Amino acid sequence: MNMPNYLGLVGAIIAGYAYLPQVSHLIKEKCSAGISRRAFGLWIISSVLVTINAIYIHSVVFIVLGAVQICSTTIIFWYSTKYRGLVCQYHARHAAID
Repeated sequence: MNMPNYLGLVGAIIAGYAYLPQVSHLIKEKCSAGISRRAFGLWIISSVLVTINAIYIHSVVFIVLGAVQICSTTIIFWYSTKYRGLVCQYHARHAAID
């Protein structure tokens, strides 16, 4: 692997890290406020399709990124379905103000 590949892998790790606040809030607070299950469902499908292409062209960076996205979006989709309609105190309070 060369430097651009390592940089790409760092980018994939950052992408996974970027999902953590959403996943953490969703699981910890059981709050699905503001989450579009339809959008996350489409992101799962698109991530799978792009990852299939990455596997076909043997692109390690995009295979890793695809795996991160598939796992993260699936977790968000699953928990947003499980906690559908549930809202934490923070979002309930701010929804009342809006």
